[in-house]
Amino acid sequence: MLNALRALRARLRPCPVNDWRMHDRETMHHFDEPGLPLQPYGLAVPSFPLRTSTGAPGLDFWFGLGDAWAHMTSRFLPANPAVLDIGCGCGKLARFLRLNPTLRYVGVDLFKPSIEWCRRAFAFEGERFRFEHFDGYSALYNPDGVVQARDYRLPVDTASIDMVVCGSLFTHLLEPDAVHYLAEISRALKPGGQALISIHVEPPPGERFAGDEVRIDIDEAYFLELCANAGLSSAERIGVVYGQVVHRLQRAAVQS
Repeated sequence: MLNALRALRARLRPCPVNDWRMHDRETMHHFDEPGLPLQPYGLAVPSFPLRTSTGAPGLDFWFGLGDAWAHMTSRFLPANPAVLDIGCGCGKLARFLRLNPTLRYVGVDLFKPSIEWCRRAFAFEGERFRFEHFDGYSALYNPDGVVQARDYRLPVDTASIDMVVCGSLFTHLLEPDAVHYLAEISRALKPGGQALISIHVEPPPGERFAGDEVRIDIDEAYFLELCANAGLSSAERIGVVYGQVVHRLQRAAVQS
């Protein structure tokens, strides 16, 4: 297992100075961005090491991603929406969605420092914003995790969610895990509920699903086939958002 983890890390780009892998995971969540101190009635900004864990360490890119996904998500929300953000990281989408006073939010991630930071930063929102740690196994982000992704049940009731957001989640899921997550997303959505999912779409010639935890590529037609098998129909191919293709899926309004 240790050799596999080392090989995986070797494939990643070199750690920038102050990368999350250089810090104690037990204390990372205590720190905010010193250059953007908390303002009255404002929301803290996570530290650089936490942002590196999301693949968007620079403030411009981190805020840009959150802003883009927030605008896209908000475009399709009903009144008084319930949103589930799978792979929520350190709140780059949540910080924008909180500006909707009627919105309820659940964020899920297996990188515990991000969840602990979000719980602290969003504490004033009470139950309206909830952050759940999934103790899932990941060779890179959670090597001590005890739950396999294909066995995980999302921490929401059946048919309770209006919108599921998966920004750069399926770009890291192996095929059995992706199939399971699609089934769980379908279970969580209300009839007529929607999901926004980003994928990489460049598998090698002749392959439909390829890669490892670092990067997964899926043939788009095959991805939509997997979605349909889970009860999620294609509503729109939104297009490329910061290098990943986003699809909007929908659960049938009336279940057979």
